[in-house]
Amino acid sequence: MENLNWYEKACKSTALYCSRLVPELDNFSRKCEKSVSPEYRDALRFTGLDLEAFETVLFSYLGTLGVFLLLLGTDLFLLFSKSFDYRTLVIMGTLTFLVPLVVLYYLSEYVKIRAGLMKIASLGDIPEVLSYIIMSMKLVPNLEHAVLFAARNSERPLAKDLKKLTWDLNLRLYSGMDDALLSFADLWGRNSEYFKRSLHLIKSSTAEPDEAQRVITLNRALDISLEGTESLMDSFAAKLKTPSYVLYSIFILIPLALVALLPAVTVVGIRPRITDLVLLYDLVFPALAAIYAEYILLQRPLAFIPQQIPDSHPELSGVRQKKQIAFLLSVLTFALLAPSGYLLLLAGNPKGIIATEALGGLLPPTLPPVLGLTAGVSIYLYMSSAPYKRIRDRIKEMEREFADSLFVLGRRISEGKAPEEAFAHTARTLEGSKIGEAFENISMNLLGMRTTLKAAIFDEEFGAFRHVYSERIKNTMLLFTESVHKNHEAAGAAVIKLADHLKELAGVEERIRRSLYEVTSTMRSTAAIFAPLIAGITLALSEVITKILSQVSGRMSRVPADLTSVPFEVGPDAFVQSIPPDLFMLAIGIYVLLVSAVLTRFAGAVEYGGDRAQLKYDLSCMLPLSILVFAVSTLSARVIFRGLV
Repeated sequence: MENLNWYEKACKSTALYCSRLVPELDNFSRKCEKSVSPEYRDALRFTGLDLEAFETVLFSYLGTLGVFLLLLGTDLFLLFSKSFDYRTLVIMGTLTFLVPLVVLYYLSEYVKIRAGLMKIASLGDIPEVLSYIIMSMKLVPNLEHAVLFAARNSERPLAKDLKKLTWDLNLRLYSGMDDALLSFADLWGRNSEYFKRSLHLIKSSTAEPDEAQRVITLNRALDISLEGTESLMDSFAAKLKTPSYVLYSIFILIPLALVALLPAVTVVGIRPRITDLVLLYDLVFPALAAIYAEYILLQRPLAFIPQQIPDSHPELSGVRQKKQIAFLLSVLTFALLAPSGYLLLLAGNPKGIIATEALGGLLPPTLPPVLGLTAGVSIYLYMSSAPYKRIRDRIKEMEREFADSLFVLGRRISEGKAPEEAFAHTARTLEGSKIGEAFENISMNLLGMRTTLKAAIFDEEFGAFRHVYSERIKNTMLLFTESVHKNHEAAGAAVIKLADHLKELAGVEERIRRSLYEVTSTMRSTAAIFAPLIAGITLALSEVITKILSQVSGRMSRVPADLTSVPFEVGPDAFVQSIPPDLFMLAIGIYVLLVSAVLTRFAGAVEYGGDRAQLKYDLSCMLPLSILVFAVSTLSARVIFRGLV
């Protein structure tokens, strides 16, 4: 069971150890098989989970029962301990009722949820995997060879399905590759009609007697794939606008607007405590925003995802030690900045810099902890992601230059130049570029080491592309090494075809990014400017209300009780705030930090699919900017409002 998914392990273990709890297991199993829908059976087959229906049903029921008993035990402990008030018990009772329902839905629908996510992820793989099949078919018109090439040289989830297809073909489950590809097209046609059409065109290209007509058919298959991907992403971008506005208005703007009203609720008898504020603004609201953002992102096709860079890259030597140094430096930064406000108070608060009351001083003592936390986190994220970011940027630059370099290389080869001379000429033509340096290394390997072309490019010890972690570049060069055994004209034409192919892929990728730019730019500007700006102003407004209520409380305390003409009893204590302004600032500052992180993650995942190194780098740049805007807006608004109260 070591290689099983966690859900498979849980279902198998439940069926093994708890099946005796079911009186008639065979009858229960038959009922479960009849009750599940065809959609559920298709999802079970698609995910490849080795499970029976009764195992998933049994685990769903027992897992939900376990969660319910755990929450019920917690409720009873709180009830008998008498250490929590009535409001806490009501919240826990509500969670005891709602959480098991959520768990039951998730466990019972897990297979369909997993299948849906796999399909969405694989839809984004279609243009990349199809491009490898089509490029291989343009060079060698052999369908089985092309499918095997895509399956072996791609790490995309869709390529795993192709590997399974080839395995089934070897097991004689299909009469031939044509039959296997048609079955594969029918399976995916339910989710992607354009993928099905592209596969049918690729198959039909093998029957074309004319070479030109065969290439036209393959190009049409690629066009359908790219047009379908563009349509898919345009549809996602169109559907993204309303959810992104909901994310901003309901989960960000409304909580920020409530900040200014919280001090006034004490007048009507509601006295929130700091624990309530932390629970709402530092846990519930950010969690809801993050969950809703992830729900939106689950619908994004993961197109054009960059390949991961392993820590074995020579430029990442000692990266673990660097991460440890970054962690220590971030902790030291936080330790130096965080207590500075309270240290100034202990030193007598020179020049009244630190505020000791609402709208007093220059800054609250809890602002430095927020700044220190942001600085510490940002330092660690930047130092731990910058090496990966530099490598990733260089690879992206090489991918942008690669198609143009193939045009030059193809022209030289078609003229009859030897590979080493063609690579040297291309390197001189593209002097100063990253891809030009790589081509120069290939030429030097061919001339100096007298090695094969494939070894000069891919050898693990000296190959020019051994540290280029770009699936697109490596697979294109693999196809190039397979084409050079042809005559010069055919080999040069093949390389130029590959260049045209890559140009089309790059164009689609750029158009997709432009279609998503409106949403990503809005989220980034919200994270960096609008959310922290509104938070700072509303926080200063809350101090204004606190100051006014404090003045009202002081005046009412001097009025004799028998002279008040208020028809209901309002004492001075009703205007005293239950949350000190400095703790209020701390809770809201952390909320701004969390919200900025959620929005940055959302914008990054929409644009580039959530690459971890890029995300960490974006956070290291965005968080300091958002907290700086928050601090400046808070301090400026406090100074402005101080003169009005």
